[in-house]
Amino acid sequence: MPGQRSQSRPRYRNAIVLIDYTNVFGVVSERSVNDQPDAVVLDLIKELHRHISDHMHLKPLRTLAFANLPPGHVKGHRATGAWLAQGIEPRFTYARSTDEASAIELAMEAMQLASDAGPDTAFVLLSGNQLFVPLVQRLQRRGHFVLAATLESPSACNHLPNDCQDAYLNADFLLKTGAMQVELDPSGDHNSGIMQASGEPSEVHPITDDIVRKTLEIIDSYFGQYEEIYLTPLLRRLSEIFADSEDEPKTLINDLEKSGAVWLEKRRGFPHNYTILMINENHPDVAEIKDSHSNKDESDYDDGYYDEDEPASDEDAHFDD
Repeated sequence: MPGQRSQSRPRYRNAIVLIDYTNVFGVVSERSVNDQPDAVVLDLIKELHRHISDHMHLKPLRTLAFANLPPGHVKGHRATGAWLAQGIEPRFTYARSTDEASAIELAMEAMQLASDAGPDTAFVLLSGNQLFVPLVQRLQRRGHFVLAATLESPSACNHLPNDCQDAYLNADFLLKTGAMQVELDPSGDHNSGIMQASGEPSEVHPITDDIVRKTLEIIDSYFGQYEEIYLTPLLRRLSEIFADSEDEPKTLINDLEKSGAVWLEKRRGFPHNYTILMINENHPDVAEIKDSHSNKDESDYDDGYYDEDEPASDEDAHFDD
């Protein structure tokens, strides 16, 4: 039946996840007022696994963490136990914490794993602010799909070589969606990243246009059960509803953005990058609409616009500035 969810299971590609734990831990410690940065990093790794599995159809086959902690150290023992409990393979390097030995070890083992694995194996790199550009380029040249997730990505694509610009994902949103949300230091200067938009709006304005308000009601009615709303199926649904109208769905979404009721974020995906829409629940119109829909049962939501082929390419959802 048209519009119904496909019953076949998604096709998963095996992935090897490599974590520069020393670098991630350092960035999280500097930016967070949380007194348990290790727990925050572990939660970040869990959210990365969830994201690549749910949204990119990548199956984490192995996860390796590289750190400068000597195994004989008390903290090294605690970290090892926590990693093993989460299925993470420890890779410790005897070096000072200021050295980049863990990053070097990660790159060397990545190339060894790439030699043993076929091109169907994807590589996912997680770091704080280490970009691993030469490693990303070499893995791509071997035919591997590469995702480099960083907490501090370059603010512009032209800061990276052309052949690997689309390999990077700003991982900040994983900290915000995880079970242990990190409270960032407001004084920090953190880039928004290549594959992520600016985030939740700082200003909100009442929605005065009836059609724009109706669009927001439609979004909540059909997609309100999702934390992240894929933009392409949303535009498709709006096009069907407004088929006899002169109203352009993309324009309506832009108007909702201007009011601060929603915002868009880009995601790195396989085989295409994609865009999601996030609803600002602090917006008064959003709160009012959600309150009116609060008695809805989950079965009342339309589940037929996400299927195994979503998320779709951003080519279908281009927005003009």
